[in-house]
Formats: sequence, structure tokens, C-alpha cells
Amino acid sequence: MCKAQGLGSLHDRELQSAIHERQHHFDGAPPMTTEQQIAFVEGLRQQIENDPSISDREKYRQSWDQPGVITRLDTELDRLKTGMYTDRFGNKTPLTDAQKNAGNQLQAIQYLGTMVPRIQSAKATYFEINARHTGRSIGEVQAEWDSIMARQGTGRGNVGISLKDSWRDDLAVAGLSAQGQADIGQSKRARDALAEMEERRLAHLAKQPSRPTIRPEHRRVYAQSDNPNVRCEQCGQFGHEQPACPNGDLAARRKELQAEHQAATNALKAASVQQVLDSGQEPVYLRRDGVEVGGDEARRLLEQDRDSFAGGQPITTVAEANARLKAVANSDAELQQQMAARTGGVSSWVQEVAYNEESGLMMVTTAPRTRKDGQVSPGKTYPYRVSKEEAAQILASDEVGRAISNTVMRRGNGKTNDAYHWENAADAQAAQEQRKCPTCGRWASMTSSHACPVPGSAAADNSMSDRAQQAHWRAQARAAREAGLEPPAPPMQRVNLMSQRQFKLPGGGIANVPPPRDVRDQVAAGRAAAPSVSFRYPEATVSGQATVWRDESGVDVVSPFPQAGGNGMRCTCGKFSSGGRCEHIGKALHSLGDAYGAAPTGDTALRPGVSMAEVRRDRTSDTAYDAPRAPLERMNYSRIQNLRAQRQDTHKEGLFEKQRRGEPINTPSVKPPKDTEGRAVAWPTTFEREGKGGANSDRPTDLNDVADVQYRIRAALFARTRTHYSVLRDKDGGMRITIPKARRAKDGTIPFAERARLADTLGIPAHHSRANGVYIPADTSWRHEMLSRSYGDTPPPIRAARYTVA
Repeated sequence: MCKAQGLGSLHDRELQSAIHERQHHFDGAPPMTTEQQIAFVEGLRQQIENDPSISDREKYRQSWDQPGVITRLDTELDRLKTGMYTDRFGNKTPLTDAQKNAGNQLQAIQYLGTMVPRIQSAKATYFEINARHTGRSIGEVQAEWDSIMARQGTGRGNVGISLKDSWRDDLAVAGLSAQGQADIGQSKRARDALAEMEERRLAHLAKQPSRPTIRPEHRRVYAQSDNPNVRCEQCGQFGHEQPACPNGDLAARRKELQAEHQAATNALKAASVQQVLDSGQEPVYLRRDGVEVGGDEARRLLEQDRDSFAGGQPITTVAEANARLKAVANSDAELQQQMAARTGGVSSWVQEVAYNEESGLMMVTTAPRTRKDGQVSPGKTYPYRVSKEEAAQILASDEVGRAISNTVMRRGNGKTNDAYHWENAADAQAAQEQRKCPTCGRWASMTSSHACPVPGSAAADNSMSDRAQQAHWRAQARAAREAGLEPPAPPMQRVNLMSQRQFKLPGGGIANVPPPRDVRDQVAAGRAAAPSVSFRYPEATVSGQATVWRDESGVDVVSPFPQAGGNGMRCTCGKFSSGGRCEHIGKALHSLGDAYGAAPTGDTALRPGVSMAEVRRDRTSDTAYDAPRAPLERMNYSRIQNLRAQRQDTHKEGLFEKQRRGEPINTPSVKPPKDTEGRAVAWPTTFEREGKGGANSDRPTDLNDVADVQYRIRAALFARTRTHYSVLRDKDGGMRITIPKARRAKDGTIPFAERARLADTLGIPAHHSRANGVYIPADTSWRHEMLSRSYGDTPPPIRAARYTVA
């Protein structure tokens, strides 16, 4: 059943422990009569026997430790009907009261639908952490876990279940979130497997080179003062007035840099205009009154602007102008750091703040305090996780103590500082040390923040959708406003532009692209334009969606890749199908660059919001930059557990209220297929779409003909997306929608961007598209639903049968 729901395999001991753990929350639940239990088990047995998505081996396997589902149910029926228990040697003994099904146990079974996905998700998270920290693939870690779980136990101690939550309370794995800590399974065998794998993980990390995260250059010491608001008018530093300013020379040099910054900015503008003039394309100029002109008049106006920006100085290239501007910014930052190092700062209670922008670790040390009895209490140091932007605002604040109190240390009045805490004590400890990551090879704190790509994980691509970016920004802005800090700039919005004009291409061919003016208007307004384009060459056709945006340095960039946030551009040629790149994409990209005045990029890492400087830094630096971009929206472990206990208490009270009213208590069941109105329907046997259009829609398909179902899913997906997909069969009759082998990773997994695109095409939640594809159980209702989704029929006319035990 877990497999049918896409949750993977679950060891029998894990299932038993989940029921055992939860049953104690339902003490006092009303029991079911023996007749009711027999009727329920017989009905469930019949449903599973009729379900083709579960193989005969899974149904009827004979094993004491891992029996088949029906084998297990038959054992339970025998116990209910005879009142006798049969041990592994065939001996029968009367059931004791402890061996009979109580009301709380049956209610715990109902809760499995909620618990199993949580357990499996927490395990998957740990597998990814372990794989990253040991330099392996997730598949290898999964195999190690399965091997440990499959060992034969010797005695009760090896298969027991923890009835208390103390083990989970004390669980501290660096990298495992508080949510994962609360969801991890409780079986003794799972705990032993986790302990063994943790020992190996830590031993492997201990062999890697290490260095402290906080080094001398990251520390800032504050002088103790009861009046920290004194500010120098000359250098802007706090703690002294202008007559006593030690930064006169540095302040004068900063003033000289202002003129150089203006000159460098004008040089960049002149170089950008010259680049447009040298492109060889017909120039287009947008006048201040909104009128677009072309030809010689446009060239004259562009030359006029270029000469105005150049101011008589030689015109350089865009790259040289960018380097000049960056050098000015670096010089100014260095001068500010020298000022801060000379004067430090003042605070009434903060002695030191250390921040490393690589890992996001901020260490706040309080000043020693003299107590009433005259004894001095030493200062304490607290570790926090802070974004680079927010750390800069805190450290630049006029009153650093107040800024810290309103952010990383805020408490009371309904506010918490959970967003700034590391996930647990081990995570906070690991943040204070950097090691060479066994997977990416860079210096990194091996914490929950480090998420370098692991084969089979979502970390292979960290791009976010517009909606997620907006939600992320709102959380960051809200936290900044509450702390009295300046909110960040909103993320770059995307604007989809449809094709409206047709152009002839030099050398033959036709292009359909949005007008250049429409694209430039969106880019100039600070938005990312996503024009839908089509280039028909004699030998191939390029189509899809490009992305055009303005980098923080002022350079307009155009990208053909989906990593930039759009659907990306595709080509019909064989070279693109096998490698993802071709000369036709390159020609189309340069045509777009000329039309829109943007620099083409062949770098998949560039996308709106990620500057060229950041990409260059990540490529050349031997250190991973894992600091969060905004405060994380998270709850601590205790709060998660308390809220979960409250929900369980509410459920239990509702259960007892039903008992008092004499209403029947629901039992686990299987939901049959349903139509769009939610009415139960019979299991479908054929699939028809006559009259709706689409590939092969003029004929019915026998849903028991697996080969034909495979063919129709492939054809429907290609007709909608112009992208090839593979549909593979397994030995149990199930199918898996994936991408062709040429586009998969070496371990057979699907890149995260492809997984997200497949989920979006099928109209299913993103987490249903897993590392190895989208699984379709061997059930005709599932085949019908996924065929409908492949054709774009959402909601599907028939929703597949689903097990429900919650």
C-alpha cells in the first residue's frame, strides 16, 4: 500500500512501531466487537486481493518477519475467529487481553495515513544528508539502510519499540531539521540503523580537513558605553565625535572615490551603447516622449548618448567598464572595513559580534556583567543563522544592541526567534566548523544549510518559482519591518510575452518574436521578460520561451535555459535531443540578443536575481556560500510536538463525543475511483477521448493493454510539450514516467528542473515527481487518470482509487 501511494517500502517493524507509538495517544478509545473486526478485515482482504497494483509476492509472501499483506490478514482473521495465537513453531495458545485488538490500536491504524508519509519523508531527508556527508549517492545510502533493517534480530531488545519520546527528543543530527526530528520513526531497529549510519557518517567527516568558521577577520568588538548614540559627522562611525575622529584620511579617500564611481558608471553606459552600435543590426531608439525611431536617426541619437556618457574619454568594452566599476566598489568596501576596524563600535551590553557570510553563522557574545553582590558574571556566546543582507543591516545599525534584540534575540509579545536558530544543538555545533565537503569538495559547514547537489536529490537545482520567491520575500520583509530594519527589494517579477511579429532571418528562415520595444520596456522596469519565440530554419525549428533581464551591473542578459525561470528553448534537431545544446539554439539566441540589446549567455547558472559576480564567485571559490537569503520560516522542535499533541487531543475528544452520541466509528478502507463530482464509479476498463482532440484521440484504449497505455502516454506528452518522455514498465505491472536515458544523470535520476516540469505538465504536486520519475500503480483507474493528465485534462474525469487509513 505504501508503494501504491508512492511512499516507498516500509519495514514491518517500522509499521508496528508507528501503530504502537500512536496507540498510547488514544487510550480510552471505544473498542470494536469481534464481529465488526472480522467484517472489516475480510473486506480489506478482498479489496487488496482484487488490487492489481500489489504483486502476488507482496500479497502472499510466507515469512515470519515480513509476511505478505494477505498472509498477515489471514493470520489476523484466524486469531479473531479462534481466539488463539499461533507462534512460529505452529503452537497455539489462547490470546491474552494484551494480544487482543483494543480501540486505541484501531484508532492508531487510522492515523497511519498521516504518520507514514512523515516517516518516509524524514528518512529521505536523512538519506540525502548522509549521502552528502559521505560522498555517496542516495541510492547507496538507501541500500545500506535496507541492509541494516533486513538483519535478523536476536531477542526482544533488537525489535522492541520505544514507548517514550526521550530518544526522539535527544536526537541531534547535524543537517536534520526540527521537522525531520519530530517525524523520524521510533522502532528499535530503525534507531539502531540510524545510530550505526550516524557513527559512520561522523567518522567519515572527521577524516576531512577542517578549519574554524569564525576567524579573526569575521570578529567585531564593541566598546562598552552607556551612551552609544554619539556619531562622527566626518566618517559616520559611532562612539566618537569629529574632533576625535581617527578616520580623517580614510574619509577623504572615500570622498575621492565618489567621483571615480560616477566616471566608471558613465564609462559602462558608453560601452553598452557602443556594443549596440557594433552589433550590425538595425538600431532602434526609444525617445523620451515614448516614440520609437530607427535607421540613421536612431544611430545619430545613440552616438549622441554615447559621446555624452564618454565625456571625451576613450570608449572601452563592457567587460572593462564592469571591472572598473567593481574595483571602485571593492575599494569603498575596504575603506569601510578599515574604519570599522579602527573604531569598532559601542554597545551597553554586546561585547562582540562575529559573522561569516559563507555559512550565515553569527556569534553574539554578551559583555561581562557585575552582579549586586559584586561578583562578575562572564559573558555568554550564542550562535544564530542570519542572512547576509540582514547581518549587514544589524552590523551597520546605529544601536547594534537594539538591532540584535529586535531580530536574533527577540522574544515575547507573540514573537519568537525560531527563524534564526539552527535546527538542533548538533547543527549549531557543526556550524562553528568548516570541512571539505566529501561531495562538492568545497569548504562548508556540514549543517542543514549546506545543500550541494547529491545524485537523486532536489538540491541539483535551487531555482524557485515566482510564487515561492514572492512568499520568500514577504517573509523577509515582514521580519525586517518587525525588527525596525530596512526591508529588502522585492524579487524580480516575470512577465510572459506572446509572439506578435514575424521576421525573415538572414540565410533563410522565419522568426516569430515579441516586438523589441515590449521586451525592453519590461526589462527597463526591473522585470524579467519571458518572450515566447519561434525560429524556423530550413533544417530545424527552435521554439519555447527565453528569459531577458537586467543584471545588477546594468547589463541586459538573455538566456535560453529553463534554469532562468521559464520553459526554456528547444530544438527539433537530433543534436539537441541527445545533448541539450545545438547550433540552432545558438543562432536563435544571438538573434534575440541583437533584437533586444541583450548579451546572450550559455551559462545555465545565470538567472534573474543571481548576478554574474555570484556565479563567478561560486565557480572560482573553494568555499560554499550557504547563508540563507532570508530568515527561514520554521518552528522549533518543542513547538512542533506541542501543536501535534493538541491536534491529537482534539481528534480524541471528537472520537469520544461520537461514542457518547452513539455514532459509528469509521474504520480503515479503500476509496474507489471517483468522478469529478466525487461520486464512486466502477474501475474503468477503457480510455476514450473522442472529439476532444490530441494524439490518437480518435480510438479507445484497453487499459489492460500495458503496451498501448505506454504508447499513448508518450504520444500525448510529446504532442503537448514537444519533449520526449519514456514510460517504463516494472515486473509488477506498474509504470514509471521518466525522461530518456540521454537526459538522465549517471545514476539514472532525473534533474530537479526536469522533475518540476514533468509534475507541472501532469498537474500533480511537485513531490509526486520523484528522482526516478512519476510512478503509476498497476491499476486501471490509475492508468485512466494519468492518461487524462498526459493529455492535459485537469481535473481528470476519473480519480484513481486510493487507500485511506486516516
